[in-house]
Amino acid sequence: MGYKILITAPDIDPKAMALLDRRGATVFTAPAYSSEDALAKIAASEQIDAIIVRVGKVSAKVIDASSRLRVLSKGGIGVDNIDVDHATAKGIVVTNARYSNSQSVAEHALGMIIGLLKDFIRLDASTRAGNWEKATYFGGELRGRHIGLIGYGGNGRALANLLKPFGVAITVYDPYLGHNADFSGVTRAAGIDDFIGQVDILSIHCPRTTESFGMIGRAQFAKMKSTAFIVNCARGGIIDEDALVEALTNKQIAGAALDVFESEPPAADHPLWQFDNVLISPHIAGVTFESAEVSGRMAVENIYKILDGQPIDPQCVINPEALPGA
Repeated sequence: MGYKILITAPDIDPKAMALLDRRGATVFTAPAYSSEDALAKIAASEQIDAIIVRVGKVSAKVIDASSRLRVLSKGGIGVDNIDVDHATAKGIVVTNARYSNSQSVAEHALGMIIGLLKDFIRLDASTRAGNWEKATYFGGELRGRHIGLIGYGGNGRALANLLKPFGVAITVYDPYLGHNADFSGVTRAAGIDDFIGQVDILSIHCPRTTESFGMIGRAQFAKMKSTAFIVNCARGGIIDEDALVEALTNKQIAGAALDVFESEPPAADHPLWQFDNVLISPHIAGVTFESAEVSGRMAVENIYKILDGQPIDPQCVINPEALPGA
């Protein structure tokens, strides 16, 4: 059967598009970050069967627009731009491409950590301005540092595996992992306050939920070392940005690296732009040619597994209670 599928982006990986074509799908695309009205209009007029969610918000209005809608398939991992509760209430399955970009995110986070330790931003600007700091500059090494990881799912574990050869100490906090999870080579903490005051680098790899929103704020920055760095390649809003600006201004921490913001893209006058010890990227930590191919394929495959009633990896199902027969 040729299903109608909406992609909330201009396209996805060419191999994934080819897979849709081979399955006889009728594909509709939308400009990046389309409004809910625009997405709902397409969904309603075409009565689509599934949505591949890339960027933009898939709200209740979008979900309600098509009576044929049965699956929302995220072409990535985070589903904070999907109204999962509403989808569940309507019996619509939400899936993601679990672990498809974990290596990409981990490598990006590692690059940011090294960039902060080596002061890449300031040195680049200084050298371009005609300075030559060879006789005066001293950087830092990753070896021997204490790294704190908040979230120890696919991304957190991938980063830990990259970090271990550097001879670092790693403490992780993830209250949602069972005690039978693999914590070899790391120390598991019962709470953030148990280690935040001791780490040299704090890297965030948890989803944004009602519990994690604003998790790192003034109280947490007050406990951190003045020489510590914070890195966020997870989701915006987990770090209180106003508190981060204050911490940087007051030199409570040494710097930050952010791939994500609470509001994206951030405003042109965002106060974080003023700091030369803040490394920024535009929410692309997981975006590589390799991860795009895997996540695109998984997004398509997950759709057809649901629509065709085939078995699906349970780790890819966000709301198993919405599965047929659940």
